[in-house]
Amino acid sequence: MAPVRSRTFGLVAALVAMPTAATVVAGALASGATTPTSTSSRARSVSTARSASTSTWTPQRSAATQRSAAKGGTATLVRVTVTTGNDSPGPVDRDPARRRRVRAACVNPGPGTNAYSLNGSRVNGSTTAHFNPAGAPSGAASAFQAAYNTWKAADPNAPSISVASDSTASSPSADHRYEIMFKALGGRTLAITYTWHWSTGENESDTVFGTNVPWFLAPGEGDGCYEGVTAYDLQNTATHEFGHVYGLGHVSSAFNTMAPTASTGETYKRSLAPGDAAGIRAIY
Repeated sequence: MAPVRSRTFGLVAALVAMPTAATVVAGALASGATTPTSTSSRARSVSTARSASTSTWTPQRSAATQRSAAKGGTATLVRVTVTTGNDSPGPVDRDPARRRRVRAACVNPGPGTNAYSLNGSRVNGSTTAHFNPAGAPSGAASAFQAAYNTWKAADPNAPSISVASDSTASSPSADHRYEIMFKALGGRTLAITYTWHWSTGENESDTVFGTNVPWFLAPGEGDGCYEGVTAYDLQNTATHEFGHVYGLGHVSSAFNTMAPTASTGETYKRSLAPGDAAGIRAIY
């Protein structure tokens, strides 16, 4: 079982640095985010995951079309979850002397809580996440695998997801494959996870990471905040996004992995708060 951090002392500030969650803006994606083509218009919130009105997804690639035809069924886009960057200085960074020497926007996290929310989907069984390395920082595949492994370790009953760097997908598409890719998202959008439900009972998620923001791969979680780094830790954000893949929604607890925003230098969301671990155990 993966260690669950109590966060009673300073850890790496990862996905959420500020104590308040991002505001839900119904019916709109974050500025600059790309909405996939569907037969009915489908935009989502900049923060909180929730079930959406159904829209039939049209596969965009010939290979995707062939897979869809072979497996059959109709895909409905049920959820689009957006994670945004929070570059505002945290409470401990407001001292002018500290601001002169601290470049990252992260803060050392406080304790996590028991809070969790479920988004209504789940991974049906062990599967592969097909990763397109174009535009990705070096080491991205390993960071993604570590992020998936964190959730699996928290609940042995959860299906395993293996990362394969064998995809050429450049846009999310309902094609019976879990896929990961990088593309320009605009603004402070770090990542977007799209989830479809197939009429056959299958669930599918694609995750897109932005090329518009600076990424780094921290050597470890450390104390939760790499104060000298003005970039976003990829594994930190990926652990949050893959929580959505496994079926978790956003929570307002600032120092839980499933909080909806991230700051530069943060890494504490690499490990799970008690509520994050309880959430995945409630699903599987």
